[in-house]
Amino acid sequence: MTGWIIAAAELRIPWETKFAAHRMIVIADPKLYAVRQLNGLASWYDRQGQRWRHKPIGYLRTDRLRGYDTQTHPRTFMPMNGAGLSSRAIGEGLERGALRVLADSLSEADVEALLAPALQAMKRINALSDGPEGGSGLPYPFLGFGPNSNSFFSTLLHAMDFEEPYFARPARIVPGARGLLLPKAVLDEIRQRRSLTSGSRKSAMPAAMASTPSAVG
Repeated sequence: MTGWIIAAAELRIPWETKFAAHRMIVIADPKLYAVRQLNGLASWYDRQGQRWRHKPIGYLRTDRLRGYDTQTHPRTFMPMNGAGLSSRAIGEGLERGALRVLADSLSEADVEALLAPALQAMKRINALSDGPEGGSGLPYPFLGFGPNSNSFFSTLLHAMDFEEPYFARPARIVPGARGLLLPKAVLDEIRQRRSLTSGSRKSAMPAAMASTPSAVG
């Protein structure tokens, strides 16, 4: 495996268990070191600090669901199942199926081209209601049961025209999985604007690893 990689990853809840999962998109460099993530997270606005802050799960009526790019919000970088709790090395996790490759053999320009529709979808999700830093997104469902961070993940996959991945040792509870936060017509419009000049696509759905998510964000 050479070049840059776009992968799907999970934060298992509790850590390294099969109970529940929060899903995210990960970008790794040619050394298989994760350098960037896209996450949908339960959030609240800190008026004193004048910034959005994220929390493990939403439970207040004022909590919001927003998307984040660690390139601009580095504190939203999440631990990844298959990597050490504070590690960003993903090679072993890929071998074990804890992370799944969505696209590989990419140049940095390819990565930016593939991410462009996902970033546009994230921008539109955050702008679904008024608020600072591009908007307040959506109300966060109580304890994550409803359209949540996993729905955010699925929405970005759809925008990039990737299939839902299947992970090794699948989590029993993945609320919000496969749900979409934007209409399919909007996502199709975003996707059609994408232009990929090089790189290869790789399916993350080997038949031997099929599972059925029941739908933690």
